[in-house]
Amino acid sequence: MDRRQFVSAAGAIPTAGSLISLSKPAIARSTIRWQMVSRWPEEFPDQMASGRRLAERIDQMSGGRLSVEVLGPRDLGDYRDTFDKVASGEIAMSRSLSYDWRDRGLAFEMFTVVPLGMTETERTIWIQDLGGQALWDDLFGAFGVKPFLAGSLGPQSFGWFGEPIRSLDDLRGLRYRTTGINVPIMRELGVSPVSMSRSEIGPSFEAGDLDAFELVGPAVDLAYDLHLFLPHYIFPSFHQTAGSIQLIVNRELYEGLPGDLQAIVANAAQAEHLANLTRVHASNIAALRVLREQHSVTIGTVPDDVLTRIGEVASNILSASRDEATSEHQRVFDSFIDARARIREWIELSEGNFMRSRALPFNYPSAG
Repeated sequence: MDRRQFVSAAGAIPTAGSLISLSKPAIARSTIRWQMVSRWPEEFPDQMASGRRLAERIDQMSGGRLSVEVLGPRDLGDYRDTFDKVASGEIAMSRSLSYDWRDRGLAFEMFTVVPLGMTETERTIWIQDLGGQALWDDLFGAFGVKPFLAGSLGPQSFGWFGEPIRSLDDLRGLRYRTTGINVPIMRELGVSPVSMSRSEIGPSFEAGDLDAFELVGPAVDLAYDLHLFLPHYIFPSFHQTAGSIQLIVNRELYEGLPGDLQAIVANAAQAEHLANLTRVHASNIAALRVLREQHSVTIGTVPDDVLTRIGEVASNILSASRDEATSEHQRVFDSFIDARARIREWIELSEGNFMRSRALPFNYPSAG
């Protein structure tokens, strides 16, 4: 099979309708068959199902002309090689995180997580309406890849702790599992950050090598039984306010599609972005209740003065990262920062003040 993965008319499977009459010439219909690798395995809540929904949307919207097989993260080798495999055309598509490829430069982080950056809604505004998509296309296009928004991990937690966080002193010295840009931020605060995979969290804690950790949010953390190790679940996540999920497609394969199939891939990704985002929120709502009511988990928050200091440290590290980046990555960073300011003014005026008003001490109807 060549790189474009087309199935010829001769290899197409005839339908019953094509055999009804031999007096009429059969119309051969070729099917394009692609593979899509999911970053997330079956046991990870919501995400493999989201990948399958996306594939089903493409199949249904195309009338079967474009068929996508969904594979797990290890089905075709080391998942960390997926970006390069999509770039080369060895794999047509992958549903993943731009953050996964952060070793390629600062801009790759901007499309997934930025400390105290944007919510999922805000990042969607930036990407779809304030210039983010064009910059994303340029950044990934240099590697032969076309990116789309295609879901979200949702708001995450600050993590699991043995005691509530009341001051910076409660953080200092803790051996705390985290990843990415949060590592230098925590180190600056006197924390001892430790990077490890999800599967290492339990054994490391039981061996006495870990004091606190963060992974994702309620649904994922409950699925992996993280509540069995520590009793205090702290919010908010300042470093992963929203984990935007991407669909990446080999650019040559995508541009080789007929125009209507290109539109189908784009529209299917956009539809799944909303579908997955609402599903993740619903899963977290249900899981948080289970954690609190069935497992007696204490839900807490980080004090404002601690968050303020974290914001100062994060801002300094982000500015330094921007100064060290290439001009291409600086353009993405600057666009993100400009959009954040513009969006923030509107969101805080409208939704921010609404949230504040909803928390005021008045009686509101309860469910009958």
